[in-house]
Amino acid sequence: MRKYDIKNKRNIGIILAISIGIIIMFSLGIKLFLGTDRQEYQVDTNTIVFDKDKTPIKLQDSGIIKTKWNKEYYLIYQDKDYELGSAALAYNEDKGEIHLYGRYYEIGNGEEINVTEDETVIKSTALTKFYKLADRKYLVVDKEIKSADGLLATTDFLMIDLDKAGNATMTNHKVNLKTFSETTIVTSNYTFDIANEILTYGSDKIDLKKIIGSSNTYTKEDLIPEDNDNNQNGTTGGSNDGTTNIEENGNQGTGQNGNSSTTIEEVKKATKRTSVIAVTSSVDKITVDYVIYDPKKEYTAVYMEVKMSGDSNINTIRLTDSSTVYELNNLRPNTSYDLTFKYSYLDAENNEHTETFDNVVIMTKSPEISLKVTRTSPEKIYYLISTDNNYPISSATLVVLINNIEVQKSEVLINGNTTSFVSIDNVEGEDTVELRLVDIKYNGTIINNLISSTKFKY
Repeated sequence: MRKYDIKNKRNIGIILAISIGIIIMFSLGIKLFLGTDRQEYQVDTNTIVFDKDKTPIKLQDSGIIKTKWNKEYYLIYQDKDYELGSAALAYNEDKGEIHLYGRYYEIGNGEEINVTEDETVIKSTALTKFYKLADRKYLVVDKEIKSADGLLATTDFLMIDLDKAGNATMTNHKVNLKTFSETTIVTSNYTFDIANEILTYGSDKIDLKKIIGSSNTYTKEDLIPEDNDNNQNGTTGGSNDGTTNIEENGNQGTGQNGNSSTTIEEVKKATKRTSVIAVTSSVDKITVDYVIYDPKKEYTAVYMEVKMSGDSNINTIRLTDSSTVYELNNLRPNTSYDLTFKYSYLDAENNEHTETFDNVVIMTKSPEISLKVTRTSPEKIYYLISTDNNYPISSATLVVLINNIEVQKSEVLINGNTTSFVSIDNVEGEDTVELRLVDIKYNGTIINNLISSTKFKY
């Protein structure tokens, strides 16, 4: 039998010590990794959550916002994960509350900056607040929010993202627009010069570029040039969720409602360049407000190319200067459309050139549909399907799940508000029953990603 001398014993001890150290470090790493996924918050129904691209997600059931290992926030809703980014915002329409998630720098009229983290609840927008989130990202909170030129008027909150040239995209639960001119936001307590990143409380001016820093390279020369010396304001709207770009109250169609119509027409009259003024959507229609400015008759054609998501076909539509509105009809609901706007012209050598002057990606809306259980019996579940009569839904597939296990499915014909029942068996007390409508059809076509469901304890 081999005997170990003192040197061998020492080497074995060193190896064992190193091995134990590695195991301890590995265990601590696993514990730390798992610990980063524990931060989560309940989100109520009728809450609008904005994903990382500022697309609004309206919750018809409750959901959960949580952080994952990468320290990004995610919305867990109806068995799907939506990426929200390193900071997130949710707006509860019933309570009028704003919920902020992540690090926000609250900037007041004093010298102090209040840094908030995790979840921050703003219970009333009557309390004026201003936040910087990150480089060129801001949040305005006030009961009334306007632009100094009168082209924007909204309420509650406004998320503002700048590009490096000082152009701003402004989004909330009512508007989604992009400006290509100097814009100043006015609230009850302060003004915000967006392009210059200057916040003004009374006579006190705060250079927001010095807070966190900024990669904004805006100068006066970066403004889109005009053909005269007048101060013309130009906006272009592009919403990826189908919300109205310039209109205040989310009106659909051509935007010919009240003050919104006036605003769009004023922008058209003031615009001295070929541009898209606003793009709005409804369930099966997209409306484009545009201006063709060609005083020297240099264009050989002005047109837009329309491409539906998931389809390689491109539909080319010619735009004329005899009109300023074009409607795309008979579209698919809840579907993304990519609109590219171009014009062509001849150079001095009679060669034709094509330029792109705008691009908008916009979603058509989903028809309203809800599913509710009205009563139960030992063998039946009675339910009500409610729809928007303006956009009738023809049919859907009803799936019944018990304790998250599918037990049956059947086609349901829908004609407006529809009441019916589904027969069940083998259901016991405290079982979780879910009714789910899938493959919902409008005009005979299945609507993408539209599901309505209800869940209860039997």
